[in-house]
Amino acid sequence: MGFGIIVAAQSVSGVLGIVLGFGTRNYLVREMVIAPKKGPRLVGTAIVLRLILAPVVALAAVVWARVAHDGHEATIALYLITAMTILTLLAEPVQAAFQAVERMKYIAYTNVLTKAAQCVIGIALVMVGFRVLAIAGSMAVVAVAALLLNLVWIRSFLHIDVKTNARRMASMAKQSLAFWTFGLFGYFYLWIDTIMLSVMTRSEVVGWYGATTNLFQTLMFLPVLVSTAWLPRLVTAFTKSRNDLLETARTPVELILVISVPMAAGTAMVASPLIHAVYGPGFARAVPVMVILGFCIPPIYMNIMLSQVLLAEKRQVVWTVVMAGAAVVNPLLNLVLIPLTQTRYGDGAIGAAVALVLTELLMDMVGVIIVGRRVFDRKTIRRFVLAVAASAAMWAAFYAARPIGAPIALCAGVATLTALVVALRIPTSDEIAFIRSGLARLRGRPAST
Repeated sequence: MGFGIIVAAQSVSGVLGIVLGFGTRNYLVREMVIAPKKGPRLVGTAIVLRLILAPVVALAAVVWARVAHDGHEATIALYLITAMTILTLLAEPVQAAFQAVERMKYIAYTNVLTKAAQCVIGIALVMVGFRVLAIAGSMAVVAVAALLLNLVWIRSFLHIDVKTNARRMASMAKQSLAFWTFGLFGYFYLWIDTIMLSVMTRSEVVGWYGATTNLFQTLMFLPVLVSTAWLPRLVTAFTKSRNDLLETARTPVELILVISVPMAAGTAMVASPLIHAVYGPGFARAVPVMVILGFCIPPIYMNIMLSQVLLAEKRQVVWTVVMAGAAVVNPLLNLVLIPLTQTRYGDGAIGAAVALVLTELLMDMVGVIIVGRRVFDRKTIRRFVLAVAASAAMWAAFYAARPIGAPIALCAGVATLTALVVALRIPTSDEIAFIRSGLARLRGRPAST
């Protein structure tokens, strides 16, 4: 299946791209918040460093293609997707600058334009009869456009200084090492399930899993948006004291925790109609995978925010150890669950989804021990329980109204959730202010303080 080839190529290129990323984005954000005047030189050095490392990634893709023996079409697709990965990672230092100066609207523009262009162009190519290679090529072209747009937009905020030297690049590589190690384990455990599926099952199964993970990744916009917007504030708070950091972190952590629960319930509700509407009846086997991944939303959301708190206080090494554990546990779970569900249900993607949920829950347990106990309190637990109750009522209303039709059932569920959220007063005034602040930043206006 063509979609399976694309997903497999993305997973392999994602792992190979870890070398090119070198963990510099979070390092750049933190350094530019503390010392804004160093921004032009830091961004320029990061871009040059990535250009130097780009041939290493390309060579690794060639070696993988030779070892994997996936066929001509899959090999060319891998090369094109790897080119897209390189171009995307070249744009990351520029996006780090946007994040540091709190101009997140340009990051949002890039994400929306990239995803929309890939979707529209991909659908158009399929409709006129083009196949995998044309879609992969279009993705690389979109990445070129995104990089050029970022380079144009950044000129309003800083002039990139690409005049660097070996000493600066070596220093950046050394300072970024902890962040790079974090990214290494993170990318590995997030992509290894797809790679294992491609080896242990058929391309159709990889396609089912890829369809759900592509939709699932769109739900990550919220924690990514919140963490991206909040990281500069967390870094600034930590420069004052750790207590200021933890106090500042409480608002986004609680917000993410409370919102993640209805998001999970909503994912289970819309899984079937969404999969059928986007991918067609041929992907019906992907529906249970989507439902299972819905349970992954709260722990993933929480892990993203907890890692940002540790990053702000320069304790990213601690979370790197957690990620290293996940990189060991997740493949072991996949090694058992993929063949088990493939044999029993004919769908190894179910096993991969369950493995991801279990891994994230284990990481949450560790995260609560490291960070959560300092950020959470009884009020947080109470609000989380109320969110669970409201989300359960939403799902119950949807389930009861299903015989009437999916649209009416969805409306009934949303109405139930809205009424309970208002009646139980789940959102706080601080969270409402934060949401308004975030929207203002996306529109390019500085938020009031």
